[in-house]
Parts: sequence; structure tokens; C-alpha cells
Amino acid sequence: MRRKTTTTKGLLTYESSVGQRGRPVNNGGYHNQGYNDPITIVPMTNTQPAPTRPIVMARSGEMPPQTHRSLICSTLNAICCFLWCGLMAIGISWQARLQVLDGKFAHARHSLTVAKILNCASLFLGLIFWGLLIWYFFMMIGVRR
Repeated sequence: MRRKTTTTKGLLTYESSVGQRGRPVNNGGYHNQGYNDPITIVPMTNTQPAPTRPIVMARSGEMPPQTHRSLICSTLNAICCFLWCGLMAIGISWQARLQVLDGKFAHARHSLTVAKILNCASLFLGLIFWGLLIWYFFMMIGVRR
């Protein structure tokens, strides 16, 4: 492999490596075609991984809805309040997150509204359940005395 230094009429100087057959080899050097010189291009490749999901560009001015708050609230409702409504809300919040990744913002907003309704129902049913449980516990203590 031999080195070739090229100067382009007072512009930048660069150094390229020329391979066995006289073709330029990528050495990370700078390439410049100059003003009237023939085009000399040092091929530079940059491999990138294939995307796992298609890239969707949003329309200008349209913001994606936030799904983190709904997912956290659904998880807390499933643990502390009413399990079944909380689990359904977790599923719908996760579905909304996937819809945001696909660029379907209107569908995601609707799913978040349904998840919010399920979270409110879970909170309401959980308060009733825990209230009845505490009331029953105090009634049993009162009966024993």
C-alpha cells in the first residue's frame, strides 16, 4: 500500500491510501474535490443497525400524549386498590404506549381516557372495599367485648 499526498490549489491538503489496484482506501482522511480538479473521493462507510420499529414522523404541532403517569397510576391502583380494574388499566395504558410509538396519537389519547376511567373505578371500588373491611374489623372487635 502506498501513500499519495494531494494538494488542491491552495486549499486543504489531505492524504489518502491507495490500494493494490490504484483505488482509494478508507483511512479516515479528509477528502476535498477542489474547484477545477477531477473529483477524488475516498469511500467512507458508516454502518448503522437496522431499526426495530418503523420511524414515524409526527405532523408539526402535534405532541404525543404522556403515558408514564397513567401506567404508574394503574400499577399503584392494581396493587393497593382493586386488582381487576387495575390490571385492565395497566393493559390499556401499555396499549396506549405502543400506539404512541406507532404515531397513532388520537388512538393513544382515547386509550388513556379509558385507562383513566378504569383507574377512577379502581380507586372508588378500592375505597369501598377497604372501608367495608375496616368497618367489619371494628364490628368484630365490638362484638367480642
